[in-house]
Amino acid sequence: MMALKLLSSGRTPVSFTATVLGLCVASAVYAGDVPGNTVSEIIGVNADLCLGIKGSSTSDGALLQSQKCSGSSFQQWKVVKDSSGYAEIINQGSGQCLDVPGGSSEEGKNLQQWSCSGADNQKWNISDQGNSQYAIISKSSGLAVDVSGASKANGARIIQWKWSGKANQKWTFPSAGATGTSDGVIGFGAGTTGGAGGQVVTVSTPDELKNALCGSSNGNGCTDTTKRIIKVDGLIDFRTTEGKTTAAGCTYSDNNCSYQGKQERILDWSYYCDGRQKYNITYDTAGKNGLLVGSNKTVIGVGAYSGIKGKGLRLTGGVSNIIIRNLSITDINDGIIWAGDAITLDNTKQVWIDHNYFARIGRQMIVSGYGTASKVTISNNYFDGTTDYGHYCNQKHYWVMLLLGDNQSITLASNQFHNTSGRSPKVGKPGDGNNGGVVHMVNNYYDSNFHYGLTTSPYVYTVMEGNYYDSGDHFYPVSDGSVNTLFAPLDSTINTANSACSSVLGRECQPNYDANSPKDFTVKTSVLSQIKQNSNWLNAIRSVKPLDYSKVSSQSFGPKNNISF
Repeated sequence: MMALKLLSSGRTPVSFTATVLGLCVASAVYAGDVPGNTVSEIIGVNADLCLGIKGSSTSDGALLQSQKCSGSSFQQWKVVKDSSGYAEIINQGSGQCLDVPGGSSEEGKNLQQWSCSGADNQKWNISDQGNSQYAIISKSSGLAVDVSGASKANGARIIQWKWSGKANQKWTFPSAGATGTSDGVIGFGAGTTGGAGGQVVTVSTPDELKNALCGSSNGNGCTDTTKRIIKVDGLIDFRTTEGKTTAAGCTYSDNNCSYQGKQERILDWSYYCDGRQKYNITYDTAGKNGLLVGSNKTVIGVGAYSGIKGKGLRLTGGVSNIIIRNLSITDINDGIIWAGDAITLDNTKQVWIDHNYFARIGRQMIVSGYGTASKVTISNNYFDGTTDYGHYCNQKHYWVMLLLGDNQSITLASNQFHNTSGRSPKVGKPGDGNNGGVVHMVNNYYDSNFHYGLTTSPYVYTVMEGNYYDSGDHFYPVSDGSVNTLFAPLDSTINTANSACSSVLGRECQPNYDANSPKDFTVKTSVLSQIKQNSNWLNAIRSVKPLDYSKVSSQSFGPKNNISF
């Protein structure tokens, strides 16, 4: 048996007497982290099914059941809290309250809806159980909202039962607190906890950082799963720590130009330089391969000026539950393609990359593939493409973000892309993969850009909302809108788009803005139809509440002084 987790985070306690684990105890409980006036689906953890009203009834006494999530208003609930922190949970289709019939304390009693009265049998304690999961406990009976028999069937009964801590008594509120500028993780990466609850270590040297990120490894990746919060204090410089390497290379794409004598070059990987004039290129060895990161790690910069120079981070081999925040990752063999990436995601899941600064990277600032990169949120970062080695001889970095993970699921939210000239991002699938998954781009800000922003793919469903594309130099925010996998409304198409958004997501979408003679912003409603078929995709995308594009440029991008773990 598992004890009910009661919060103690400074909230005002309210006293009640409850039967928990068969014992009658007087307890102080705290309202959980679902804000008052939240409107959200309530989704069962055990089967990813929505709490709904049988038959979409508006009548008193209609029973609750688990249902396949559809976006219906009868699966939407509003949380209204009283001064003590208890909540009425009101169905948005019927206007009725979640109710224990007659205030019964009987285990197994079917739960129903009833006209809201303010009585204790309609009051609930929403108790945070970690990982964005909640128990819903009746004030009158002390029993938990429960999927009967832990059923995973569409139409399963919803009852009250003594708290057990099992998945059929845990619920998520995916829309709770989710906004385009939230400092909490939103979208696909929701629920990522990193090293929370583990040892806190502060590092300031290359060896300290390397050992803290990964204490053990094999040929596939890091095997260290110990929970650990790693505070990076100051700039840790890996340049020259592993010496220099000289290898054959050539000039990329015959771009025979340079800025102040500096020319973008490429190492001769996969026979790229065949047929081109080859010459030796010397690069910093440390930058070529990133630092391995183990599961259950949070790596976070202290203040706004901490980070890593000359080496990136590599998440591979099945690692999961990783947070990377408030770092600058810079100066990895700038101008030498294939000489290092800032962050690599290759067979990893449950990752949050937030409030970081990227600049002067030889190849990609973030790259996924060819293994999966699922349940990933990339938010509030500053991607600075300013470089002396511009791909088009204009001091703008081309190799920004390449997302090729097999069946990837990525939220790209509230980032700034500055002075770039392509791949912001480029999406696709691995050569031998089944599909490229889904990418949700929301409230990103583009300024001083050239050439392409998003490069689309027929293998990746891409949903774009509330992004702001400032005027650039021959800048095309979308490279090819002819594919049937792009859903990207503008003001001129938002009415058509919102018909599909309301039906599938249960909310309206936000249009994008393009100051560059917009084209290729297509609205393929079939994209949302495909997303609807995958409950994980659907719940993650519908949980994000985009800002109006007029507010996007005022968001906070990159490292901050006051970010905590």
